[in-house]
Amino acid sequence: MSWQEWKKRLGLELPVRSAHFLLPTVALELEPGFVAGARLDDASRQVQRVAVQELQVGALAPSPNKPNIADDAAMRRTIVEVAELVSNGGGRLGLLIPDLSVRVALLQFETLPEGRREAESLVRWRMREFLPFAPEEARISYQVLMKEPSSLEVLALAVRGSVLAEYEAALEGINGGAALVLPASVALLPLLPEDAAGQLLLHLCPGALTAVVVTLNRVRYWRTRPLDAGAGTDSREEVAREAARVLATCQDHLNVPVQNVWFCARPPATAEMKDALAKTLGRELRPLAGSFAQATALPAGEREAFQHFGMPFAGLLANLIERR
Repeated sequence: MSWQEWKKRLGLELPVRSAHFLLPTVALELEPGFVAGARLDDASRQVQRVAVQELQVGALAPSPNKPNIADDAAMRRTIVEVAELVSNGGGRLGLLIPDLSVRVALLQFETLPEGRREAESLVRWRMREFLPFAPEEARISYQVLMKEPSSLEVLALAVRGSVLAEYEAALEGINGGAALVLPASVALLPLLPEDAAGQLLLHLCPGALTAVVVTLNRVRYWRTRPLDAGAGTDSREEVAREAARVLATCQDHLNVPVQNVWFCARPPATAEMKDALAKTLGRELRPLAGSFAQATALPAGEREAFQHFGMPFAGLLANLIERR
């Protein structure tokens, strides 16, 4: 799947027509338990460096409406360590934040106003039922997925301004701040094949499971669920139940037949987790993987980190490649 255009940063006062995607030179991802970073090269379409550092337990607690960063010092220290390993001190910075910090909705409209402010105000008003905070506090970004003469469909993202400000503050002094902010699962979408049949993506990160269903280049379903037991072995039954619920919803209520189930777990899932998922869903799990040609420039010691944590970075590159 290719997300053809996206606003460069959540909530910026940009025109309604989204800015063309610009590949960040350096991308950082912040998740409970780890911070990952990569240096991306536009010309060679390669991941040139990858680094992953463990983040102190409890330092980051993603939430759409509460403070996310519980330990500023630990967060800042880990970000700086990763940035020093992958950054050459300049270029655009991309930031991937936890899915749990962002509210995502599929919205139907008859039409959108031509004016930028009017269109954003309408999307914001429609997002209100999905937000656990006042709509006026939201930073909004959206993409038109489908447009017909009498209807259009929008994929809308909302982040509370105070939450986004926490992440921005944590990046202070690093490559001039973030020029692109996305939830991590959005970065994975370009790795899905373009197919008329439904493609189910299951993205497991510490404390959350995101399920996305796509047909062709159209997102049909999106749900991020917090996991009570975290992302360890003890959560395998919870993850399997949630995945089965999503599969049933898409096939029985949305009439979207799911052909393939793609699974991306970071850190890598245990064999027991994958077996439980496959058994519950009654189908093979396909590993979501970027092109390893994108990693040929990596030092040998960093290739494993790319395979285990770097799929969102591969997705950023894949989106650029598809646009060319």
